[in-house]
Amino acid sequence: MQPSHADLITRLARIEGQVGALRRALLSGDVDCVKTLTQTKAASSGLKRFAEAFARMHARNCIDGPAKNARMARELDTIIVSAFTLS
Repeated sequence: MQPSHADLITRLARIEGQVGALRRALLSGDVDCVKTLTQTKAASSGLKRFAEAFARMHARNCIDGPAKNARMARELDTIIVSAFTLS
């Protein structure tokens, strides 16, 4: 399923909330190590998923014209997932 612009904006808002919570915790000095690491991982993972969805949406827009081809779309998905896989 291809994400919409609204889906991407929702993802960004969630990431902004996670990063904001990290900033507030550090500014207040109330840093819980486990919570901070969990929140950091969530923000990082969320940004990765956003980037993958954004790239997929825009790449598909490029091929959804006269060159529309199911095999090409599957291969493009594979390339995008590979490009954004965290290792």
